Amino acid sequence: MIFFLGWSNAWGQAKPEVKRRCNVIGRVTSVGDLRWRVNNLLCSGDRITPMKGRTVNTLCYLNGEFLDFKQSRIFDAKDKCSLPRNRVRLCTGLNPSGCDSIKGPTNVPMLISPYGSSMLSTRPVISWYAVSKATSYTVIVSGYEFYWETTVDKTVTTLPYPKQQNQLQFGNTYKFTVLANLGDTPISSSETLVVSVLPQEEQNSILQKVKQVNELALSPDEAAISDLDAIYMSRHLLNETIETLKARVRAGSQNPTIYRLLADRYLEAWLPREALREYTKAAQLAKSTNNLDELARIQEGLKIVENYNQPPTSTNPAQK
Repeated sequence: MIFFLGWSNAWGQAKPEVKRRCNVIGRVTSVGDLRWRVNNLLCSGDRITPMKGRTVNTLCYLNGEFLDFKQSRIFDAKDKCSLPRNRVRLCTGLNPSGCDSIKGPTNVPMLISPYGSSMLSTRPVISWYAVSKATSYTVIVSGYEFYWETTVDKTVTTLPYPKQQNQLQFGNTYKFTVLANLGDTPISSSETLVVSVLPQEEQNSILQKVKQVNELALSPDEAAISDLDAIYMSRHLLNETIETLKARVRAGSQNPTIYRLLADRYLEAWLPREALREYTKAAQLAKSTNNLDELARIQEGLKIVENYNQPPTSTNPAQK
C-alpha cells in the first residue's frame, strides 16, 4: 500500500507539504506525539515519539491491532506492527500463488454468500448463482440442534436472512446449502458452505476496534479501504469487509481503490465473476483520473481472473 504523505506537527499546524512514497502500515489514532497528528498515516520505519507522560495509540494495518507507545520507538513491520506468524496466504489479485480453486457459475446453485469461512453476522445474506432450468430454490441452514429451510421462487437468488428464523449463535458453526428444484424435484445442489460465527468475546473486541475507527471521523472510503479492512482481514472476515466495501459502492463512491479492493476480496472468496466486474469498474475510474498505481494493481488482478477463465491443462498445478 503506497501513499503520498505530508508532514505536520503535533499541534495541528500544517508545515509545507513534502511528497514522499512509502509503504503505509498504520495510522496514528490519538494525540500525544511530538511529530504526528491524529489520522496521520505511518510508514514502516517512522519513529513514534510520545510527549512526556503521554501514550500514543496507533492502528497497525498488518495485524489489525491497536498498539500503545509510551516511549520513543520505531514503527516497524518487524516489531510490534507485524504480520501474524500464523498468517494464511489467501488468494488476491496480488497473490496468485494462493489461488487454486475458484468458484464460478455452473449448472448448480453455487453459493456466493456468506463470504469466507468465518463471520460476525448472525443474520447473513445468503446468495447463489442461478440455474437455468430451476423453477425454485430451497435454502437450508443447519448446525448443532439448529435447522431451517425455505423455498423461494426461481427469480430469487439473494435471500436476506428470514426474520421468522432463529438467528445464528456466537461461537457455533453452520452449514449452508441451496437446492435447485424442477417442480417438486431437486435437480442439483450447491456444495455445502461451512461458516463459523465468531465467539461473542472476539466479536466484542473487533467491534470495539471498529468503534475506535469510527470515532476518527475519517471519510467513509478511507475508513473502508484501510482501517476497517485491516481489522476485518486480520481475522479473515471476508463477509464483513466485502459488505463494507459493497456499501461504499451502493453509496456511489468514485474511488477506484474501493472497487479494486472489493475485487481482490472477491478473489479471496473464490468469486472471479464478481471480481472481474469490480476490476472493470476500477479500471474505468483509475483511467479517468490517471491513477497509474491503481491501474497497475488492477491489471495484476485481471491477469488472475483471466487465468481462471482458461481451460484446464495438464500443466495446471490445480489439476495435479
